[in-house]
Amino acid sequence: MVDASDIERPVEKTKTPKRVWAKRLGWVLALILTPLVMGALFLSSPIGKRFVADQIANAAPASGLRFEVGRIEGDLYAAAVLRDVVVKDPKGTFLTIPEVELDWRPLAWLWSGLDIRELTARRGRLVRFPELLPGDPDTPILPDFDIRIDEFMLENFELAKGLAGEKGQKVNSQAKVDIRNGRALIEAQGAFGPED
Repeated sequence: MVDASDIERPVEKTKTPKRVWAKRLGWVLALILTPLVMGALFLSSPIGKRFVADQIANAAPASGLRFEVGRIEGDLYAAAVLRDVVVKDPKGTFLTIPEVELDWRPLAWLWSGLDIRELTARRGRLVRFPELLPGDPDTPILPDFDIRIDEFMLENFELAKGLAGEKGQKVNSQAKVDIRNGRALIEAQGAFGPED
């Protein structure tokens, strides 16, 4: 018969302070990152994309310029297609664009400003020039953050009669935009109507 005192008891491992703090730090990081990941997943869902479109429509800058997006397709964090974009001023709609392709890196905003790889607006129609609300004359025209658009294209854009001549005009153009430190560098080329 074996005596209970003869049985070796397992040695209890003691937790080192380093291990305890590493575990606590892991839990804190999980508590912080979980809502961020859940929010990112929500915004990638169809309901999240509708939420983003609603937030765009609710934005009301002092100039009176407003944007509406009918639907967002694709990846909100990389390449997306915006359908039925409407741009309004205080007097109403002045620009409609059925399709806008957007290839951007929104997370780059954290370290380098607005990073847009491609912005292509197709078959837009400008019916009149916008009439914005007057603002503070001392306010800078350019934003105080950097914007880089590697490729900005207008494809098959239509200008209504009277905006650029007696007849309606077609516009096709391509540009590259770099706004940095209050300065804008724009390289553009394009075709404007039959007489260019």
